[in-house]
Amino acid sequence: MKPPVPDESLAPFDGGVGALTRDGQVVGHVATTLSTFWSPSSPLRMQWWVWYIVVWEDGEREPSTEDYPPFETVNEMKSGDLDVLSRDEKRSGRYEFSWLPASETPAMLAQLGINPSDF
Repeated sequence: MKPPVPDESLAPFDGGVGALTRDGQVVGHVATTLSTFWSPSSPLRMQWWVWYIVVWEDGEREPSTEDYPPFETVNEMKSGDLDVLSRDEKRSGRYEFSWLPASETPAMLAQLGINPSDF
């Protein structure tokens, strides 16, 4: 089995954290992880796989969600936006998204209580 095709644009998703903002206010964060999976559509090569979790400022979490090629959600985050479908309809909608600096990521993951088993 061959590894996935290298894609440097996915590097921020490997243990990254971004902020969700609306009207200039941070309303939540998104924690991400990058892994691989085998797919029958590419039987001899692994593919990239991104999982993410939305954590709102009040500590409420959305269920972890996966994205894989063609990366609809990943492409949204790359472009600086994220459409969130929340269990709370008032929270569903489009948010601005921006990555936190890598130096801030470990502290934010700890603050959010995110562990690898959450993905």
